[in-house]
Amino acid sequence: MKGILYRAMEERKPVEIIYLSKRNSFTQRKILIKELRGSTILAYCLYRKQMRIFNLNHIMSILPEKKTRQIS
Repeated sequence: MKGILYRAMEERKPVEIIYLSKRNSFTQRKILIKELRGSTILAYCLYRKQMRIFNLNHIMSILPEKKTRQIS
């Protein structure tokens, strides 16, 4: 998982995560990683439009950003 995070941070590309919140609910977020700090991630959340701190232990799934296909 950390490999994907470091690559996304270096390439400045967003990733999509499934995250377990403090309230034990699952959320799907698209984030731009700014910094990895031990077991936390400082990232800009594209849905909330603000900086957030995510705990690595609460990330259930991580994927590169989905590309949408255009049909012409």
